[in-house]
Amino acid sequence: MVSHVATVPDDVLSTAVLQRMDCVRDLCALASTSKRFHQLSGCDTLWKSLWASKWGEPVALTRRAAVLAGGFKALFGSKTTTDKASAPWTKPCPEELKASIEKLTSRTLGDAQQVSAVFLVDGSGSVNAEEFEAMLGFVMEASTQLKACVADCQPPNRPTNHYRPKQVSVVQFSNDVRVEAPLAAVDLEALKKITREMMCSPWLGFDSWVVRMNGGTNVAVAVQKAGQLLKRDAAPDAMRHVVLLTDGRVDSYQAHEARQMAEQLADEQRYVTLFAYGVGRGVDRAELLHIIGGAPTSPLPTSSSRASAPAAAPAVQVPSPAGSVHAGSTSSSGVSIPSIASTASSACGVNDSGCPGCGAGGRTAAVLSALGEAPEDRYLALCVRDEAPW
Repeated sequence: MVSHVATVPDDVLSTAVLQRMDCVRDLCALASTSKRFHQLSGCDTLWKSLWASKWGEPVALTRRAAVLAGGFKALFGSKTTTDKASAPWTKPCPEELKASIEKLTSRTLGDAQQVSAVFLVDGSGSVNAEEFEAMLGFVMEASTQLKACVADCQPPNRPTNHYRPKQVSVVQFSNDVRVEAPLAAVDLEALKKITREMMCSPWLGFDSWVVRMNGGTNVAVAVQKAGQLLKRDAAPDAMRHVVLLTDGRVDSYQAHEARQMAEQLADEQRYVTLFAYGVGRGVDRAELLHIIGGAPTSPLPTSSSRASAPAAAPAVQVPSPAGSVHAGSTSSSGVSIPSIASTASSACGVNDSGCPGCGAGGRTAAVLSALGEAPEDRYLALCVRDEAPW
């Protein structure tokens, strides 16, 4: 019997046996029976298919994580270990987290381009202490990676006062915003002190003004503040990353307001990319994807619904980029803005027919990513749980 199996070509064995196995335990058991099955069971395509069956079709971020792990088999094992250790919470495995943070060091103009990142930390009442701590831990990890991977630069043929360090800022938001750390050169010790103070109570010996804000979740005003900081303090040609850490528990009206503010930011400043990290119970992934460039989860609010909506943030009228399509909306001014549309289409590599990975109309998503990435590749579930917070 063994001699007959030995004569069967590898591709036939893989197709007829291995690829029909949808149970990882059975596949691993078969791999232990012989060196040949052990070698065949390491096929990257096979483990990629198993990943898709368990966690969904791999996006670009997942594929990059697989490269960092050394293949989908190793990534599958790392993800499985992380899921068991963090249950009932869902957290990224180390390779996914590293691949995501890598994006914060990405640049479109080469190594001479500087990076400025603003972290928007949700301090609303729906976020508990553990979730708030997870956000601040990520801020420290991402800032450390940014400092290590992006060299401070001085543009050629410029005097020394044009020296450009990488920059980070931390903004806490709720109904309003509070700048915990202004946009400045990365100082890990200062950031560590700030994040510790944000996590601790004033009676533990820390500054009394650094406390959780609680209240609602006004993402629009947070994005607006990020734009103000970047406009005032970032280098003109810097890569500008706005990193939103929140449970995304906002209604459709608030999500549309936040999206409009994000589009206004991308219209006014170059090289802007928005990222979202889900943290908390009952994270609304769909609304977060919409805010950073995805399709609306519901029709745009009408004038009557706007009148009855809560006054979370002032409505921002942003002219739609030429060629982009917003579901159920039209440009309020009719002004053509070819710069954004051309940037989106060239970055994403699509024509007017659109791209399936880029939200409504195919090109809208790319407007909010200087890297031309789909919203799904700029979102990560950092620390989430399916249950609602109440």
